[in-house]
Amino acid sequence: FFSSAPAFGRQHYVPVRSPRTLSSPERFDSTDPTRPYYVVASMDFSTPSRSLRSLSRRNPPLPAEAVDVGGRILKLHDRLFAGAEDEAAASAATRQEEQEAGPYEEYGRLILMLVEMGRGAGDGGTGSGSTKRRWEPLAVGLHLANDYLERLGRSVLVSSAAAATASDATTYFDGPRVPTLTAVGPGSTGVTHATTGAPAGAAPGASGDDASAALIPKSILVALFPNSNVGDDNDSSYSLPTAFCRPLLSVARDNLEHSEPRVRGLVARVVGSHARLATLLPAFLASSSSSETTGGICVAGSAVATLTAQRRSLHAHIQRSLQAQLAAGRDGAGPELSRDSTGALDDTTGWRSVETSLQAVAAYVNGCGGAYVTDGDDLLPSGTAQDGHTTDAVDDEAKGGAADLATEDDGTLMAALRYCSISHVNRHVRAAGVQVLEQLIHSVVAAGGSSMEMLTDPQAALRVIIVDVLKTTLADNWSQVRMAGSVLNRAFWLALLQNPLPPGVDLEEATAALYPVLLPRMCLNRFYLAQGVKLYSHETWRLVFGRTAGEGLRRVAENAGVICRYYIKMADADNHAVREASCQAIAELAHKIGSHPTCAEYLAPYVPMLLQGLLMCFHDESWPVRDEACLACGTFVRAYPEECQPDLKTLFERWTEQLTDQIWSVRENAAVALGDAIVAYGQPMFDEVLRVVQTNLPTAREQPAMTREEYKRRQNDIDAHTNSQLYSCGSLAPKLGKGRKDGAGRIGCCNGALTRERMPWEATDGCIYLIRELCVRCTGSGEAAAQGVVLSDEVLLPLLTELEDVCRCKHFPQSDDMRATLWRQLPIMANALGKNRFKRQYLHIFLDLLAANLDADRSGSGANQLSVHAAGQCAEELARLVGFGIFRGRLEAEGEWQVEAFDRAMEDRKRQAHMGPPVEQGFSPFGPANLIPQHL
Repeated sequence: FFSSAPAFGRQHYVPVRSPRTLSSPERFDSTDPTRPYYVVASMDFSTPSRSLRSLSRRNPPLPAEAVDVGGRILKLHDRLFAGAEDEAAASAATRQEEQEAGPYEEYGRLILMLVEMGRGAGDGGTGSGSTKRRWEPLAVGLHLANDYLERLGRSVLVSSAAAATASDATTYFDGPRVPTLTAVGPGSTGVTHATTGAPAGAAPGASGDDASAALIPKSILVALFPNSNVGDDNDSSYSLPTAFCRPLLSVARDNLEHSEPRVRGLVARVVGSHARLATLLPAFLASSSSSETTGGICVAGSAVATLTAQRRSLHAHIQRSLQAQLAAGRDGAGPELSRDSTGALDDTTGWRSVETSLQAVAAYVNGCGGAYVTDGDDLLPSGTAQDGHTTDAVDDEAKGGAADLATEDDGTLMAALRYCSISHVNRHVRAAGVQVLEQLIHSVVAAGGSSMEMLTDPQAALRVIIVDVLKTTLADNWSQVRMAGSVLNRAFWLALLQNPLPPGVDLEEATAALYPVLLPRMCLNRFYLAQGVKLYSHETWRLVFGRTAGEGLRRVAENAGVICRYYIKMADADNHAVREASCQAIAELAHKIGSHPTCAEYLAPYVPMLLQGLLMCFHDESWPVRDEACLACGTFVRAYPEECQPDLKTLFERWTEQLTDQIWSVRENAAVALGDAIVAYGQPMFDEVLRVVQTNLPTAREQPAMTREEYKRRQNDIDAHTNSQLYSCGSLAPKLGKGRKDGAGRIGCCNGALTRERMPWEATDGCIYLIRELCVRCTGSGEAAAQGVVLSDEVLLPLLTELEDVCRCKHFPQSDDMRATLWRQLPIMANALGKNRFKRQYLHIFLDLLAANLDADRSGSGANQLSVHAAGQCAEELARLVGFGIFRGRLEAEGEWQVEAFDRAMEDRKRQAHMGPPVEQGFSPFGPANLIPQHL
């Protein structure tokens, strides 16, 4: 019933099985029917207003005090920030009246009151119902605090001189599914947030002109950040750093390891928004008279010093918490379950707050921007006490980027990121670790200058870890981690290609060592099964290698050795999707490099090893892998006929085996590969293929007889589908396809494993595709015909006559599928033969069978609708080819009932053509048109 993943702005529904309702996971006891439970009204964190309204809907009810405070905050929020959300309806006149700091101070105090009401929840508090400490007020308070800090940061950004160079003041948290890269420069994080739909710098939930209404006036900002007696508790003036941020961060520090993941996620957001405010404030104060500055650095006792001390102290606490969590290992680890999680538990439980601690680090780095890298001891004078910590201790524990990124010794941030991103068993932790590295790249880019050496120096600790992490995550078994790695990969490449490098650093030298490691993985991910990874990788390829025409092709050719070895390794991977992508990538090498006049020689030495990898895939139990292996081998024999000659006998055996496969697309692609072989090897291969057709074409007659009723009984046999093993990719259940036909182990879910025996009719069905390939390639302007390999009427006429006769078999229910294949392929054959040749020699052969299939509904023959529809489409295309009048005349010669069947089919097709809305030309559910490039 409950999800442990953070869910902001999503509704969760709990099924109600009785009048009782469910309160919380810890109170639910299925063995005690007398215990009451409640319907859960989901918390909505999509906007501040909605989160506040969620408090009054919770069951069991929250304390009345919390609901009352939430109502007061909601009214004040709508007054202060009218126009920032759709629910806010305050007038412009009301907003004009709020030009003093008092309401904003009250807003902060109410938020802290709400936070305190939930403080301690989730940490073993006692009580039940409304008397127990609840996490909801804490979560809503943190959400409001984050929104308030973001508004302050955005207002400071707009009011300061740095507004023109900064791109965003929204806290980063959501990971690689949200941000997209923008132009990165000094003072810019380089991240926008695609899910909000708002322009850079707009508040979450704001769009267009409403974003400006959420800004806090500069006069109020000056009042909220006074410069006198900061930190003095006896001072009566309000100071936001001490009155609001100090208690808020104390709560954040205490709840970094909260049992509720949504609270931990909101703590991470608060960390990021506070860090951003502390980083943006110096430029604002430098442009106003509210602070004393010396050389652009705020002196001790200023608001900047207070916020800086707070953020650095919290950063140190987060790192200590992360190291402690990693050292503690997994909950429940014992002799039977190692801390490396090699036991029987699933890989996502028992890791407490490791993921959200990493997200807090990512949010902190994003909030600091370039200051994270350039931060130094001079920002906080030694010996000044701030936030309950001495600055000496703070400096020693968390000096910022220079200290955090310089080494990879045990206990450092770099060592933790390497372990979390590469070795940790929890995929969510691995993805979170990659997010931190991505933000570190943006921070380095924002700092610019000599800081870029962290990315350009091959020996720099940050670059070494980034390359090692990319090497692993770009090949991760989980698409979530692979996507995070793809985002990191793009950020890394664009940071090097689109930004000024340190003096004396050559771009070619800085990137030369990256191609052998990253290029193979970048190539393969363009064919990965997950559409997000595939499309994102295509766009990354365009951004990295699209600057110069042919650059991508040249890079692949120069690194052909490492790419080929990687492809062969992935062709033997445990994940069936990776094996399928590998076969597609190998075929691309043959198609694009093998046909290139100057680059073909780079790939030629590796053709034998690539063929061996593909031949191994012919035995794969996953039919999509076999399917792609067929096509890839056919592409190779066309591009490299001499290099493939030694393996031709084996290839021919594999192709003819796949021609009788249980899967129709495998049969079709085996025929395509044999057609490629005819183009490559000419008449001898044509003669061999012709013998295969003549042998296999009549085999449908050998199919055992079976009635449709018996076939349906077998398909719906409940005993065959009861008490069977269930399979899953994310649970403890076995993985589908454990083991290959040749004995090699395999892992994968829904990987297309098929164990049914092959049937005789499937060999005939494969021959239909093969005859189509002969007609297309060996007649008219076909490639083989241009080389002198011609399919004459003396050869083709007996084949098509035999095909029509075999397709009249109706003693088995799959005969409809076989006829449907014939009707789909016959128009292709007719167009290849040409109008006059087909009309004179072959049209009359199929008219009677075609008309009978069209008339199946009226005659009651029991033909399935797929074959009837295919027959109708075939009749329309053939009539369009030879002319509707001529086609109807031929039918009239056979019988009046055939004309009537044809006319009814055409009327049905006209009605079907007008059903449903028109489809936009070029529409694709997988992304915008022309996104996938045709060339490397």
